Amino acid sequence: MATTFQAVETATLFNPYDALRVRRMAALYFASFWCILFTGAVRKWIFPHVAILYLFQDVPITAAYLYALWSGLFTRGLILVGSLLLSVILVLQGLFQVINSTNTVLVAIVGFHHYLYYLPMLVVFPLCLTEKYRRDFIRWNMWLSLPMTLLVIAQALSPKNAFVNRTSEGDAFGLPGVEVARVSGTFNFVAFFAIWISTAMALCLGEWLLPKNRRVIQSTWLLSACTFGLVLSSLISGSRSIILLVVIALLGALLAAGMLGSGRSIAAILGFCLLLPVAGAATYFISPVEFSTLRDRLTGESGAAEGKSRVINIFYTWITEPKFSLIGAGIGMGVDASHFGNVNSYNFTYELSEQDIVRNVMELGTPVGLTYVSLRIGFLFGVFFLAVRIVRSGTSPHVIPLSFILFAQGMQDFTRAATMTSTQVMIGCVYILGAQLYPDQHSLQDQGFEHPGQI
Repeated sequence: MATTFQAVETATLFNPYDALRVRRMAALYFASFWCILFTGAVRKWIFPHVAILYLFQDVPITAAYLYALWSGLFTRGLILVGSLLLSVILVLQGLFQVINSTNTVLVAIVGFHHYLYYLPMLVVFPLCLTEKYRRDFIRWNMWLSLPMTLLVIAQALSPKNAFVNRTSEGDAFGLPGVEVARVSGTFNFVAFFAIWISTAMALCLGEWLLPKNRRVIQSTWLLSACTFGLVLSSLISGSRSIILLVVIALLGALLAAGMLGSGRSIAAILGFCLLLPVAGAATYFISPVEFSTLRDRLTGESGAAEGKSRVINIFYTWITEPKFSLIGAGIGMGVDASHFGNVNSYNFTYELSEQDIVRNVMELGTPVGLTYVSLRIGFLFGVFFLAVRIVRSGTSPHVIPLSFILFAQGMQDFTRAATMTSTQVMIGCVYILGAQLYPDQHSLQDQGFEHPGQI
């Protein structure tokens, strides 16, 4: 990763050609973000049952790849080389599986797409995320938190078969044991909503870590409203995954506050905790059933035990659970989209394993699968250590809570529904890579630079 940053020909805003390339790539980055955010809305409210629309966000992402090849605006280093080597290994294994009749061509193609297609986002988007565009990214996520909260409240108060609770396949899924919908905002499933809301929460916490004059959202009242809306949406969702990711983001913010050594930052994060009981009371007032169900899922004996088991098992079951297999079940076998049209398509995932990284080893075979998962975990650790390095340099404290939730999500689910899961993880990783390439303006001034063009 360090070699990538050293080898890159950094674009600056002071070269007209580079400024044009950066603006165009930034436009594609935000187009990808908006498509990810509203793909579910299009699929469930405008064109239900049109499965091909799960590739909606691929349009701007593909355009970014083509533009990067045409303009040369992409990083060259270990991330690029590593992605190419991983692609070669997985393609060769997939072809071997097809030849040995353990897989079909169609399933393999979908598998290649979900595993590999979004990796180039890491090398084409970082160069466009200057401080200006990172601030724009924070601003849009904060502003979106307010209407998203209203939508979530409407979903929580509506029956499962209400239009606002539709999914791309019909009525919304319910919470266990009660006739209450799993709210998902603009997304068509709660797991995808969880990644967005935890990402927005990480950025929100990063704002609280900064002095007021350096924040993107400088109005304390507006930032408080965004924070309260995100916490309330998390609780109303009734999703343990969302709650867990938000708590993980909070732990990352506490670490960042400690690293900054600022009493104000620590006080701000501790003050954030005061919103939790207020949001909990609001959740009970809005939907007592949601509140009681969430309480039982978090503190009930069976729910707590299941949640604990899921978290602990992530760290080692990908080594101990899969039986040795040189060939594997077949790349893509755990991807629902590759079994479209099959009445049992949803269960294909669970015939392998419910846990994503265990499923990866089962799909790819033991040697290739363990290699893939090891690289995946190593990359997530690398993103975390890079975030620590960025904050130590005095810039962008948002990156540590963001790296925490990216690590948790990357370990939990990544490939099964990659068009929604890995794309969102990549969007967050790209933000951190951009913060490394383009430190905040104040940080550069502290080091004796007048503007980014000097680095």
